Amino acid sequence: MKKYLFFLVIAICSLQGFTQKKFDFSFWEDSLVNLRNEVMNAATETDKLVLNEDFMNLLESILQEPNSFNYAWNKCINFSVISSEDHLFKIFTWFVEKEDYTVENWGFLQIYNENRKKYVIFSLYDQKQSLESPNEEITDHNGWYGAIYYKIIPLQTKTKTYYTLLGWNGNNLFSQQKIIEILHFKKDMTPQFGAKIFKNVAQNKATRIIFEYSKNSSFSLKYERQAYPVNTGKRDLKTKKIIYETVADNVIIFDKLIPVDESMSYITAFSVSESSLNQGFVEENGKWNFLPDVFGAGADLPPNKYKKTNHTFYKQE
Repeated sequence: MKKYLFFLVIAICSLQGFTQKKFDFSFWEDSLVNLRNEVMNAATETDKLVLNEDFMNLLESILQEPNSFNYAWNKCINFSVISSEDHLFKIFTWFVEKEDYTVENWGFLQIYNENRKKYVIFSLYDQKQSLESPNEEITDHNGWYGAIYYKIIPLQTKTKTYYTLLGWNGNNLFSQQKIIEILHFKKDMTPQFGAKIFKNVAQNKATRIIFEYSKNSSFSLKYERQAYPVNTGKRDLKTKKIIYETVADNVIIFDKLIPVDESMSYITAFSVSESSLNQGFVEENGKWNFLPDVFGAGADLPPNKYKKTNHTFYKQE
């Protein structure tokens, strides 16, 4: 480890000497990947955390470089980098598993500040343990509910854009989580996590959705075009049953979670996914409307009745 720390000191110092040359982002991306491997394979938790701090320092130095936002980050297989469609921000996330098998997440949010005409960086430190009601709180970057993000979905309202983030959290020895997080920005471009834009959910004050399930189970959470039933408001004249129409749209689709044993229904660590039963959220008037049933029909989808319109993804308040 000492050998790598020596290399890192030289590496960070070397960054200062690139001001007159073209910065080699590919070289430094390789360095970050190698350092992440060092973190993940370190023998002790202390070593992991020391090396993780080195990783953060090196990445922050790289993100301070001009044109860093335009770099593609194609080789970062052991940490996540995703970009919004409107090129407003990139978010970098990664995790460290500790000796007690709890997982702590870290990240950087690199965002364009319109007022300052430059990209700025916000550090993200996992604060999930300090949130009293994580499903209901709205926080700034200092109250981040940690996750490793893999998808950004813009949701446009009349006044602003909410960015829906799909992510994973390794959590602890017994359970893991998938998360639907909401990111938006104040007028001064300070990031805000969480928003009350979920409709018809059991927890009507929800600002983010957290799915917790067994460590030994898999759980699918993705965004794709799927079919689902819609109440037509009509009834069959013979059976008197409600008539449903099948429609298709882009949907946040996920497995329904069920308890391994009914007697343990209140313990989320004993929940597993029932992949044959799908639920979801569909955009409706600038909010995510809960769908208790999604068919997950794949190729056999009805035509989309709605005309697609192009949006400007970001508007200030």
